Amino acid sequence: MKRYAVTLFIAALALALVPALSGCGSDNTSSDNSTPDITSTTPQSTDSEPSSQQTTVTEQETEPSQPVSEVEAPSLEEQIDEARTKNDDVVGWLKIDDLKIDGAVVQAEDNHYYERKNEWKQYSWTGSFFADYECNFDSREDLSKNTVIYGHNVHFDDNKDGERFSQLFYFTDIDFAENHPYVYFSINGDSDTAMDEEEKAENDMVWQIFSVFYTTTDFDYIKINKDYKNPEEGEITDAQLMNIITEAKQRSEYVYDVDVTGEDKILTLSTCSYKYDKRNDVRFVVMAKLLDEGEALQKTVQLKENTSKKTVE
Repeated sequence: MKRYAVTLFIAALALALVPALSGCGSDNTSSDNSTPDITSTTPQSTDSEPSSQQTTVTEQETEPSQPVSEVEAPSLEEQIDEARTKNDDVVGWLKIDDLKIDGAVVQAEDNHYYERKNEWKQYSWTGSFFADYECNFDSREDLSKNTVIYGHNVHFDDNKDGERFSQLFYFTDIDFAENHPYVYFSINGDSDTAMDEEEKAENDMVWQIFSVFYTTTDFDYIKINKDYKNPEEGEITDAQLMNIITEAKQRSEYVYDVDVTGEDKILTLSTCSYKYDKRNDVRFVVMAKLLDEGEALQKTVQLKENTSKKTVE
């Protein structure tokens, strides 16, 4: 009889525990079958054991840091404005750090007028920095694809300490070239149209050098229009410019890590050279590409000798 009473007591206790067990975790059950938010950082809790569901943390994407400019490009606006008060043939100002190449660039209706005249139209054996007559300088956007500027080398020994573009021969020194990766050439723009400060700032331009080389005039690196006799046909195509760029890189004294395409605008600085005797068909050329506004400028670049360069024959 006592054993029977104990059995009845155990059975009654088991029935009493069933409702309590069936209620465990009921707060975690969704009644509308919606997808749970797995990005929540608040863990779900119950009256019993902590939830084993792992918290999902969304990683925030970090933007790469922008290159910091180590060089401040000069504004040449004042120099141009002052020069134009003396000569309205002035189209811009050319500057290379640590060289005497720091002066007005003029343009005439042909490429002979300024050969023996300075930028003030006075006779000068050393001439001036003068732009090819085919080039366009109305605005940054309208610049010719190939902007060509000439200057004299006044010494038969290519003395780099001479006047005008004799100074370009400093680029035959690799240390100098590595520490002078840019040319600054800015323009006046359309002088008949008033410009605001933003437009004037756009005309302050930085050009990154991608080739320095010797060549003969057989290489038509000064090509600006498809046909100089018929300029109305328009300027050279992207493909024609790319041919010039490719040849210039193949002839370069150094290998420059500068990406240049036929869609870029380039600056060509050209002078005579007497490295290969007193020939009148040899030129020394520095070429650079126009950089985008605000692009970070580095103080130095790494160069190596171009051991397979094309040479003057």
